[in-house]
Amino acid sequence: MYRIRLATLEDVDELVRLRLDFLEEVGSLKSGADGGELGAAMRDYFARKLPSGEFLAWVAEGEGAIVATSGVTVFERPPNGGNLAGLEAYLSNMYTLPAWRGRGIGTALVATAIEHLKRTRVRRIWLHATDEGRPLYAKAGFVPSATDMELVW
Repeated sequence: MYRIRLATLEDVDELVRLRLDFLEEVGSLKSGADGGELGAAMRDYFARKLPSGEFLAWVAEGEGAIVATSGVTVFERPPNGGNLAGLEAYLSNMYTLPAWRGRGIGTALVATAIEHLKRTRVRRIWLHATDEGRPLYAKAGFVPSATDMELVW
């Protein structure tokens, strides 16, 4: 059993921990690298961007701990014919602890982010998917483009 909620400033340390776990798992954290400097930079980013709404994160809690996370960076581009507000979102920071995988948590986190963003002026969500994550995003309606996957409404 798990519960999904919007992350707060009190969750910053856990967001950093899970992000570092993800980067290590996908090989983006150099072997033997000190995560201290990177962790400090992430902590600063989350502490600045969560309150402003430029970065939104949802967490899944299970057995009294955060077991998964997702994040969305909201940014503005010049308006175009399909997006008069010019607002887009980049979905990232998706990570579920290995012991909690296969329970639908990732699917629920993506659905929560999409549901939230559809109530705003954002009209496009895009992401870079791992091979493991691609089916999850396709199931949520994301389609491949030349360099990423996107969902447009």
